[in-house]
Amino acid sequence: MLNYLSQQQINAILDLSIKAGEIATQAFKCKNFDIFVKNDNSKVSDVDFAISQLISIELSKICPNIPIICEENELRHVGGNLFFLIDPIDGTSSFINDSSEFCINIALIDNNEPVFGLIYAPLIEGGKAIFCDQDNQIIKYNHQHKKLTKIDKIFNFNQQPKTLKIITSSRTKDTDIDLFIQQFFPNFINNFSVEKLSSAIKFFKIIEGEANLYLHFRRSMEWDTASGDAMLRKIGYKLRVIEFINNHFSMLGELQYKKNNFINNKFVVIAF
Repeated sequence: MLNYLSQQQINAILDLSIKAGEIATQAFKCKNFDIFVKNDNSKVSDVDFAISQLISIELSKICPNIPIICEENELRHVGGNLFFLIDPIDGTSSFINDSSEFCINIALIDNNEPVFGLIYAPLIEGGKAIFCDQDNQIIKYNHQHKKLTKIDKIFNFNQQPKTLKIITSSRTKDTDIDLFIQQFFPNFINNFSVEKLSSAIKFFKIIEGEANLYLHFRRSMEWDTASGDAMLRKIGYKLRVIEFINNHFSMLGELQYKKNNFINNKFVVIAF
């Protein structure tokens, strides 16, 4: 695997995410933010814009030769294949509605694939980040204790778990989950659990081995998934595109990036 970023650059990106998290946390706790409605009818806060500006400015200093595409910026096209893809607050609806399930996503894309990812959730476990290091290892950082830990789990590929632990979005329909399990994992139809969370913190569950199936049937954008996808690819997992036609699911290839509209397909991660 190529080393796209030096460890010094990665450390600076981690520090930047923590700084962004402090801005979000202060506004969240004080309820000091304004809410706007975007053209697609989704909500955004002025904190999203503030963090977007911060990351855009500071990341350009850390990696001056890599362009940046950010959810809240107007730039949507870059000339080359290498660029950063940023979500300043992933889970804005959670942030607005007094839920701690929001995070900051920073990913690096090359040739339509995510090659570096960092997710920082400032209100989870005292401040929790998971990211790729210079050696393509997955590192967990606890901000409260200033502790770095290598995630060195042994993944049992092709070995089915005793119980299917599913992670999914908070608004996923139970009937859709049931149908997917009936079609692909009928042996687990009476032996699965479901945890519903918002934002990219769902990737924490897969990376740390607390879930072994991630179902995403709702609309998402590339900046929602790229960071987690980058890390999962480094440990051998895939975000596989799924289609649902005539009450039937089909599993296709891997999720791709730098699409014209940046809209993701439905996808699944099978982590066993």
